[in-house]
Amino acid sequence: MMNRRLSAALLLLALAAAPARAQAPDQPAPGAPERVYTLDDAMRLIRNDPNLQSAQQDVTIAESRVTEAELRFLPEVGLQASATKFNAIYPFSLSEDFRNILLFPSPQDNIYSGRAYFNMPLYEGRRTLNTLHLAQAAYKQALASRDSVRMDLTLKVKSAFYRLLLAQDRAAADDDERRAAETLPLDGLGPWESVEAQGLLAGAEARADQASHDLQAARLDFLKSLNLELDTPFRVEGTLTTEPVKIDVERSVLWAMELRPELQSQTYKAQMDAIGVNLALGRRYPTVYMAGDYEQTAQTFPLNKNNWDLTVGVKLPFTYDLWSQLKQKRAEQRQGQLTRSELQDRVRLEVRRAADSLGYWQDELPLREKQWRRVQALYAAAADRPGSTLAKLRARESVLDLHLAYLSAVTEHLLARARLARAVGREIAP
Repeated sequence: MMNRRLSAALLLLALAAAPARAQAPDQPAPGAPERVYTLDDAMRLIRNDPNLQSAQQDVTIAESRVTEAELRFLPEVGLQASATKFNAIYPFSLSEDFRNILLFPSPQDNIYSGRAYFNMPLYEGRRTLNTLHLAQAAYKQALASRDSVRMDLTLKVKSAFYRLLLAQDRAAADDDERRAAETLPLDGLGPWESVEAQGLLAGAEARADQASHDLQAARLDFLKSLNLELDTPFRVEGTLTTEPVKIDVERSVLWAMELRPELQSQTYKAQMDAIGVNLALGRRYPTVYMAGDYEQTAQTFPLNKNNWDLTVGVKLPFTYDLWSQLKQKRAEQRQGQLTRSELQDRVRLEVRRAADSLGYWQDELPLREKQWRRVQALYAAAADRPGSTLAKLRARESVLDLHLAYLSAVTEHLLARARLARAVGREIAP
């Protein structure tokens, strides 16, 4: 009896533990290999982003619509065959779907028909041609939208990568500072000096803990930017180094006006609006078409009764809503012009802001490096000399702050370059 109760208790514990293990998706699988990512590796993984894949599908759809529009220039060609069993007391005709074949009372109660036909518009007010141009403009707009999505993702991944490198360097520096501060002797200090020393040590420990927390957040942001599983074991390889670049704001603005895919998309949208107006106007023109048939019909095989026809016809439409639709299309065209003008102003502002930010960090970076190198050299020269523990703690904290300020400047310079490249629509060469 006791053994059965023990077995039942162990079974319940096992069943309760299974959901608990399933509810911990953030824990990496035991023995999972650690992945290593460089910036180039991260850039290659952009292609797996669902937003970019969706934009690529829009390109595929638009390309298919171009093909459909091109096929409209070909005549409609087809074959039709039918077999009918009937019983006629009075003459009648089949339905329109079967060519209105006339049937008369006859001892034969079957009729067979085979037909080849074509139908081709000769003139329809350039509606087919405008439909093709509309599809081509929509295809180019889809390409521009895909490029815009790719550039946004490039900036997003670069930002996550550089900020993760900064978080790694900051966490390593803060952790080294905490360990070094803990080794300094605190004996012989007065009561007030002891209070200050303990406060400095507590501050170093708090900064190290905060840096570790920020590192974990930066790792999650990096995984999210690449759409990877959040429990993926990985590490990134790279160094926070940068080079100065030449900044020409006016040339950058001109490049942006020419290269930004958003502006290109609006240009194609303007073409589509103009084509929409032409399509609305095209409804008032007649349609000239040509059609032909060759048909063999008989009540018995072989089918030896041949009929053929070749027809040229004209359709003159009477459209009641022509002017209302034309007014709508012209209003959409004007709306697109206003949107394009507003977008151009926004792009100019983005370029100038990005250039100003890059210029600031480009000037600030050498100053911070010079300050850090100078104070670091002074600290190295005084490291072996006697001094109070408090002075050493303050000196180490000053060197650490200047080092982190320099790393932050390098990161901000890299990010400013990436933002300017996004604003312009091309990479900024050193």
